Amino acid sequence: MREGKRPVVWGDGTQTRDLVYVKDVVKANLLAAKAKKISGEVINVGTGKETSLNELVEILNEMLGTNLKPKYVKIPVKNYIFRQRADLRKAEKLLGYRPSYSLREGIREILEHG
Repeated sequence: MREGKRPVVWGDGTQTRDLVYVKDVVKANLLAAKAKKISGEVINVGTGKETSLNELVEILNEMLGTNLKPKYVKIPVKNYIFRQRADLRKAEKLLGYRPSYSLREGIREILEHG
């Protein structure tokens, strides 16, 4: 989008994802490395919030100063997951993890340093 190219979105863009900034993932990994008695545990990391791909495109347009419309394409895989959100209860309980970055803050850092 930065180069003026329309984003390609599978389906209609209403599907959601839990988009977490990499610094929050690093934070969770460091907390896990220091934690006691969690060997073998599976712990979700994310923001706990769903963002639709259409919302993501809107945010990127706003932050980049563009007005690009998504190019919607047929979903090319079977059993596609339409909604995804991390359940952070276990991460909070076992690690004390809570995300520090909002979606906009993470994107802003990427745009400033990328």
